[in-house]
Amino acid sequence: MPEELTTSDLARILKVIADETRLRILGELANGHRTGIELAHALELTPPTISHHMRKLVDAGIVTATSEAQRQIYTLNTSFLLEARRTPGTDDTGKTQASPKDERERVLRNFFEGDRLKSIPAKRKQRVIVLQHLMTWFDPSRSYEEREVNEILKTAYEDVATLRRELVDYGYMTRERGTYTVSRSLPERSARMVDEMPADEQDWFQGLISAAIATTQSDHHTTS
Repeated sequence: MPEELTTSDLARILKVIADETRLRILGELANGHRTGIELAHALELTPPTISHHMRKLVDAGIVTATSEAQRQIYTLNTSFLLEARRTPGTDDTGKTQASPKDERERVLRNFFEGDRLKSIPAKRKQRVIVLQHLMTWFDPSRSYEEREVNEILKTAYEDVATLRRELVDYGYMTRERGTYTVSRSLPERSARMVDEMPADEQDWFQGLISAAIATTQSDHHTTS
């Protein structure tokens, strides 16, 4: 199963095939695998021209190349093309995916039994949703010693070291000399990482901090 494509992957693919000659090559390959010489003859192009375009198609993952003696056999990468048909925000049938809220609820329902985490998700978006849920167990207005962080995380899962490290690596917590605090802002993320994050990460984080501030203000008014 090919890895899910991001919007940047799709943009790269579209750029590669936005060429009349490459589209003609893909049309020829749709009828079956071909050698470079066969493509040159069928399309009335020189072998160097075919080689030039095939390098781009192979590098993009659209076509696969297999060596056979002194020649290359080119074949459409059908599994890759089927995945590319799925635009971000749709499922395999082209239907719109669930909203971020629905997706968050689905992930938490699948990976948690009460407060217990069944396993750490392998997919990045699902893992981040789990980590975000765990962040609601921490008070942004205070600091935590490492043993305290471990005690809180152990409520969910035995592998507290991995969870603790992931919270820091994703920028949800900061660590300095063994002391942990909830981050006040998210780190700058690369374009690829943005594609791999839940769509509502910024809204979730702002909500987390706003709720903490409101709670602190309420406690202050209660005690004053």
